[in-house]
Amino acid sequence: MPGLFPIIEDINSLYRDFRRMPPVEVSEELRGWSYGQGVVAPPGGPLLGVSDITGGFCDRGRDVYLRYVKRVQPRDNYLLQRGRLIHETWTRTIVEVKRSIYNHGLDASIQELANTASTLKEKLKAEFNAKHSLVPEEERTWLVDRIINEGFSTYASSLERQLSRSRFLEIDGLVAATVPLLTEYPLNGEKIGLSRALRIDALIPPGLILELKTRHPRREFELALVGYALAFESEYEIPIDRGLLMYVEVDPPKRRLYVRPRIIALGDALRSEFVERRDKLLELILYDEDPGVSSNCPSECPYIHYCRGGE
Repeated sequence: MPGLFPIIEDINSLYRDFRRMPPVEVSEELRGWSYGQGVVAPPGGPLLGVSDITGGFCDRGRDVYLRYVKRVQPRDNYLLQRGRLIHETWTRTIVEVKRSIYNHGLDASIQELANTASTLKEKLKAEFNAKHSLVPEEERTWLVDRIINEGFSTYASSLERQLSRSRFLEIDGLVAATVPLLTEYPLNGEKIGLSRALRIDALIPPGLILELKTRHPRREFELALVGYALAFESEYEIPIDRGLLMYVEVDPPKRRLYVRPRIIALGDALRSEFVERRDKLLELILYDEDPGVSSNCPSECPYIHYCRGGE
C-alpha cells in the first residue's frame, strides 16, 4: 500500500491488486452518467458540496441546515485547523516538487529539491502563524517539517530512478512519472446536484480518486469518495469503481504521523446511501425543516457553539 506520498511503483502495485480483487457490482442507474433519469437525477434546490453531505459532523444534517437556511457562521477549532494545515502542507509539497523539476529541467537534482524544501518550510511556517493560530506553534513547526521532509525525500528518490532509466526523457513525462498525482483536481458536479466547483484531494491517473483524511475513520468519508466518483462519471463517463482513503493520524507527544491507506469499493450500497443523504439534506433546505440537535455531537463540529451553547 502507498505511503503519504505515492510514487509510480505504488500506483502500479495498486492497479495489479485491483485486477485480483472481485469486481465491484455497480448498477447502471447508480452511475454518474445516468443523471438524466432515475435515482442519481438531482431533485432540485441548491448545489451542495460533497463535504456538506459527508462531513461527518451531524448525523441529523443540522450543520447543513444551519449553513444554508439559517446562515449561521461556522466557528473554527483546533482539530479543523490542524486538518487543513496537514492538507495544505501535503498539497503544496507535491506542487513545489513538480515546480522545482520543471524549473530545473532534466538537470534537476536532489540538492535543488532540498533547497526548494527549505524555502517552502519557511514560507509555510510564516503563513500558518496567522492562518492556523489555534494549532500550537511547536506543533505547526514539526508538522510542516515532517510532511515536507517526507515528501521531498520520497520524490527525490523517485526522480533519480526516473532519470536513470533513459537519456531521452521529456520534462512533462519526467514530472508525471516522478510525481503521479494531480492535486486539487476540479470537477463540475452540477449534473448530479453537487457544486460546480468540487475538488478532489488528488486524482491518480488513469482513474483513482484519493482523499486525505485527518479525523478518525468513519463511513461518511467512504461516502465522500462515492460523491466524487459520481461527479467524475457524470463529467467524463468513465467508470470509477474504487477509491483510496489516506487516513493520517497525528501523535503530538511522539511527533509522529501514522498513515493508513484504505481501498474502498464504490458499489451499489454506498452509492445508494450517498444519493439518499443528498436528497434528505436538500429536503431540509427546500422545506426549511430544522432536524433538531443531535444527541451525538462531535467536539470538532463547527456549529457546536450554536447547537450546544446558544446563538
